[in-house]
Amino acid sequence: MEVYIEGLRSMIAGDQRTAFVKFRQAVDLDTENIDAYLKLGDLFRKSGQVEKALQIHRELTLRHEVPADLRGDIRRSLTEDYMEAGLNVKAIDILRQMLKGGESRIWAEDKLLGLYIKSEEWDNAEELYRGIMKSRGLKESSVMSYIKLMIGRKLHDESQFHKARLLYKDALSMDGKDPFPYIYIAESYIQEDRINDGLEFLKKLCENAPRHAYLGFSMIEETLFNLGRFGEVEDIYRSVLGEDPQNIPATIALAGILEKKGERSPAENLLRAVLESGHSSEAAALRLARLLADSDRLEEGLAIITEMAEKVDTDYGVFTCNKCGKSVQTPLPFCKECGSLGSYI
Repeated sequence: MEVYIEGLRSMIAGDQRTAFVKFRQAVDLDTENIDAYLKLGDLFRKSGQVEKALQIHRELTLRHEVPADLRGDIRRSLTEDYMEAGLNVKAIDILRQMLKGGESRIWAEDKLLGLYIKSEEWDNAEELYRGIMKSRGLKESSVMSYIKLMIGRKLHDESQFHKARLLYKDALSMDGKDPFPYIYIAESYIQEDRINDGLEFLKKLCENAPRHAYLGFSMIEETLFNLGRFGEVEDIYRSVLGEDPQNIPATIALAGILEKKGERSPAENLLRAVLESGHSSEAAALRLARLLADSDRLEEGLAIITEMAEKVDTDYGVFTCNKCGKSVQTPLPFCKECGSLGSYI
């Protein structure tokens, strides 16, 4: 018992190496010390030796006369092992069993919801989260909004655009500042060749969520260009800047439109204003350098690129999950790596 307590103290102090040695000694001295075995397995998992962790925790599940509270701890550790090993189906099975037995309900619900999201089991995620809202007295939140979006996205991919839009609009009613419902609704209309309806929601995106309106800029430009109404793009970008004067993506996009119109001097002024404001915008620097190069001002353009290269070292046009750090080219309402909702905006 003394060695076991020393192991607990070392674990609390963050000294995993000493804790491992002490728990190893504890189980050698007392093979009935279930908690020492349990924590030894946890330390194996945390050190990256997940197979050894699984072996210990699986063996513990076969033991008889294990106290109920420790049996729950064993299931939790085994779930963490399976998740670490990428065996999400096995982890989901254990979590479902825990919920049936009313065991560690909140912990099991949260873990299971994360796994459903990561596995893109959206119908199961919706059913589970409705139960969570009911049991915890929660109101509909951004979590349900994102789940509805992804159920709608599945229908969208099957060309069931009307059914998808109903879910998108439900999500929009829960959070009018979320850019994804506007974008997905607009996309569904455009794919049905209802271009004006799609444009209406792209404009609503710019009005109601100007901070994230840039996510729809490429769709706006492509759609209006195909309609021969490219002149309206400038008005939309200026309206975004009217709502949010410091909106860097809208400023850069407006500069691009002015450049296409041959208004090089106003475009250059906008791009320089972005860079002089202290924002390390690779997009602004690249666009300004190209504009200068096209005007036979190569040295000025090279100076802009060199200065930006000294300031930043990031990928252009990359979105990073603020929970796990996973980077993607196109953001989604959830992170496929860690299962977090709303982590890209």
